[in-house]
Amino acid sequence: MSGTIDESIRHAISKFAHLHLVCNEEAGKRLVQLGEEARRIHVIGSPDIDIMLSGSLPSIDKAKARYDIPYGHYGIFMYHPVTTDYPNLGKKIQEVVDALLESGRDYIVIYPNNDKGSEILLNEYKRMEGERRFCLYPSLRFEYFLTLLKHADFMIGNSSAGVRESSVYGIPAIDIGSRQEGRYSLEKSRNLQHVDESREEILEAIGHAQEYRFEAKQFGDGKSAERFMELLRGPDIWDFAVQKRFVDLSSIL
Repeated sequence: MSGTIDESIRHAISKFAHLHLVCNEEAGKRLVQLGEEARRIHVIGSPDIDIMLSGSLPSIDKAKARYDIPYGHYGIFMYHPVTTDYPNLGKKIQEVVDALLESGRDYIVIYPNNDKGSEILLNEYKRMEGERRFCLYPSLRFEYFLTLLKHADFMIGNSSAGVRESSVYGIPAIDIGSRQEGRYSLEKSRNLQHVDESREEILEAIGHAQEYRFEAKQFGDGKSAERFMELLRGPDIWDFAVQKRFVDLSSIL
C-alpha cells in the first residue's frame, strides 16, 4: 500500500472503528471531519515514540557492528513505490539515484516495500551495489534502525519515518515526491524539506540539510502506553455502544 491508496484504507479503518486512539489533536480533528463522535476520540501519542525515547535501544557501535556499517557520517535512504503514479516511477527513481550518486555522501539504503513497482526501484538500486558509499539492506530490525536514525546526518526518501520519527530526534529529513502529501506541515515540521523527484532539487536539499536540525514532539512524548493503560482501567471507553452514528458538522457549527 502506498500513495493515495493508503489514505483510502485509513479512512475505511477509521469508519469501522468505534474507538479512536490518536497521536495528536490534529489527527483527532480529522476524525471529527469524517463524522466521528468527539467523545470516542482519545489523544495518547504514537506508541513507537515510547520506544524511541526509551533507554533500551542498542548503542550506535553495536548497531554499526551488527550491519557492518563503516561510516562515521551517513544519510539514510528509504523510498517506496507510489502505486498511483506507476507509469512515471522509472523516470523518477532514476533522478533520485542520480542525485544520490552525485552527492558524494555515504548512505544506508533500505529496500522498498513489495508494492507494485518495487521491482523497478530495485533494478535502479543495482547502480549503487558495489559502491563503497552505499550499504544496501532488505530490512533492519526496528530498534537498530532507530539507533542508526538517531545518529544519521539526515534522512531522505518518501518513507513515513522521514515525516514522523526523524522529527523526534531532530534529524534533518528530505521528503521526495507525493507519497506523504498532506501528512505534515512544513511550518510545524521544521526539520523537513520537500522536493520533487528532481536531481537538482535533491542535491540542493542535501546541501542545506544541516540547517534543518530541529526536534519536534508533535506525534507524542513517549507516554502513550501509560495513557493507554489509564484508559483501559477507567470506565470511559467501556460505556460506548458499538452502534455508531454520523456527526454532521453543519449541525454543530
